[in-house]
Amino acid sequence: MYFNSGICSHQIMRHKTITLCPTTYELSKKMPNFSQWVRDQVLKHGRTNNMHKESRIMFHRECGNDVPADWKQFTDGTFAWFGYCDSCNTDVVWRPRQ
Repeated sequence: MYFNSGICSHQIMRHKTITLCPTTYELSKKMPNFSQWVRDQVLKHGRTNNMHKESRIMFHRECGNDVPADWKQFTDGTFAWFGYCDSCNTDVVWRPRQ
């Protein structure tokens, strides 16, 4: 089964169990696609907190090519666009201005 919202369509679905109180359980039963709603809320939260952004094409100044890039978190906790330039055979990082 694949996630089909356009953001994670290439990834395989994974199970995550959540606990609901009786009230939220009853409300969730009335929703047409509770799982999709939860996925949308998690992605919305990730975007709000800079944890997730859509992939994009970035301009590589060294060779002039367009490079596909993903928004990544680095080990130091910072975020930046990260891609790989096939022409230059090198990783490319675009950090936002602070």
